[in-house]
Amino acid sequence: MAPTIRRFASAVLISALASAALAQDAPPQTLFTNVNVFDGESPALLQDAQVLVEGNLIKTVSTDTIDAPAATVIDGGGRTLMPGLIESHVHLNYQHMIGGYDTIEMRDWQEIGAMGAATARALLLDGWTTIRDPGASLKGISDVIDRGEVIGPRLYQATAVIGQTGGHGDFRLKGQRRLSDRTSFRAGELGMTHIVDGRPATLSAARQNLANGADFLKMMMGGGIFSSKDPLHSRQSSDEEIEAVVEVADAWDTYVTAHIYRAEDAIRAIGFGLKEILHVPFLTPEAAQVFVENGVYYNPQLSASNPEALEVIFGPTESVNKSKARVAQQGMQQVVEILKSNPALMDLTVFGVDIVTVTPEAARRNRDFEMFFWAENFGNLATLKSMTSIGGKVAALTGQWNPYPDGPLGVIQEGAYADILLVEGNPLEDMTNLGANADQYGAPDRAAGQIDTMDLIMKDGVIYKNTLD
Repeated sequence: MAPTIRRFASAVLISALASAALAQDAPPQTLFTNVNVFDGESPALLQDAQVLVEGNLIKTVSTDTIDAPAATVIDGGGRTLMPGLIESHVHLNYQHMIGGYDTIEMRDWQEIGAMGAATARALLLDGWTTIRDPGASLKGISDVIDRGEVIGPRLYQATAVIGQTGGHGDFRLKGQRRLSDRTSFRAGELGMTHIVDGRPATLSAARQNLANGADFLKMMMGGGIFSSKDPLHSRQSSDEEIEAVVEVADAWDTYVTAHIYRAEDAIRAIGFGLKEILHVPFLTPEAAQVFVENGVYYNPQLSASNPEALEVIFGPTESVNKSKARVAQQGMQQVVEILKSNPALMDLTVFGVDIVTVTPEAARRNRDFEMFFWAENFGNLATLKSMTSIGGKVAALTGQWNPYPDGPLGVIQEGAYADILLVEGNPLEDMTNLGANADQYGAPDRAAGQIDTMDLIMKDGVIYKNTLD
């Protein structure tokens, strides 16, 4: 072969190999056609649209035809395409703790971890593509989920909760009374809670959490229902301790949240720079305004205000915890009215259920009812925003420490993560399409993924459920 011909043949071969390599390296594309889009924020659907996913991100959203000849095409058949749901108060390792926190002493990590993984799988198959765990899950579970070895949502986690001796995070049994028991009891040994007092110990606990892979930090700053040592009126964590945790979070460009019940403690926490507050069943209109003025996110759990909850959860016998729950219930009803009258606070309110110590079936019933409860009281749009775009904004508070930094969550827009649901009907009009159920305790048991109107679930560009084939 002549040299010129050889050079030409070589050039053709190199070009062909390069083209093949580029084709091989090109991220896969999925094109959704014939869909109506809820973008996570707008009060109306974008009609007759197309959405192109490339790799794990949304590349294009348009009402015009998208040219993507290499894409896998999914005809939505007029269904609603919307962001995957975000649950911002999940406890993977407490949800299944039947019998209460006391039973932690008789469990090992194999059981706890396996049940946590089962809970994560169930959440994803019900459309929750991102969850936030403010206490007791560790980095290992998010690592195996992100590697694809276990099916589950994206996970933002605080690892161990940080609280004081005798506070809401003190899960020791009655026989564990010594100071040394603060580190030798099971929940402490497993890294589910840190019982610490004073600035140096609190500083170390916060730093240890970040070393363990925490995405944000959580403090216990008030009494709680499922803890017997602390009354609801108790004020927990000193100023120096709060400052220590905020200092550590700021250094890592992330944030602090807190378990709080009283309005005055919420105002105190906001003054120290906390960016989100959990619970506050004793919220006042004055405290609500402090949230709004400082742009602090609010994460209440409200369906427990249902009077039936007391008897179902605690049974007919009176107890310290049941008595505290009754007092908290009265406050929760006031919170609903405050949120109805304060749209600015509602725009800072994120959906979270905080289900603990129940069976998987009961957890699904509670979560389904919480959706229904929110929609009935605040409207479908506000509920959907809390479960999508507002949840995504709270996730983004992790700043440069964000474990998922490549795009926003909870929205359908160009550059966002491809966490997508296809559902029948219009959730802006009917939340039952997402599994919402009016019966908190009487609904029949259902397995994970049995929401018949939810036809497709995609997380990070990967399809985990598709009934359209």
